[in-house]
Amino acid sequence: MTTNLAYQISDENKKDLPWEYLVEETSKVFRFTKKETKQFALSKTAKLIASIPFEADCYEPEKTAIAHLGLYVMEKRGFQEYCSHQPIDDVNILHRLDFISTFEGGNLDIIEHGMYLLALIMLEGYNKSKREDALNKVYNPIASGRWNYESKKKEIVSVLKKIECPNLDSIIMFPYLDTAGYW
Repeated sequence: MTTNLAYQISDENKKDLPWEYLVEETSKVFRFTKKETKQFALSKTAKLIASIPFEADCYEPEKTAIAHLGLYVMEKRGFQEYCSHQPIDDVNILHRLDFISTFEGGNLDIIEHGMYLLALIMLEGYNKSKREDALNKVYNPIASGRWNYESKKKEIVSVLKKIECPNLDSIIMFPYLDTAGYW
């Protein structure tokens, strides 16, 4: 008899992140090539998105992880007209992440920490691509001058330092920030 990895429980009565299972199923649903499956499995952003509901001990973290990963993959593979950063997203560093910030129950501090880690990854991506985005006329809040990279990073890091969550931090090696691939 095989056990569905999505339902394994740790010693602390907290569900473990079934990362391999989530990669396998996401790969099937979105019909990833072998190369895309490998890239997804190595994606620190995807793993962080999936990890937040488990680390925060949310109700049914598997369903939340699946929903959030689905939105993430759909944005990466299409829907750029609707999902890419728009000027309205400049209002708040977390605004663009609203649709993957729904959680049932869980530790709100850990959820906030995870969302700010995602914001940091996003900010680093904007900073890295600002020249290319300007050349290609892709809206980028840093290239547009609406966001100051240094002040936004300081804002994000100050929130992250208030809340300890070494398991989430280790995914992107915060504070050393190994975001390999960014958003």
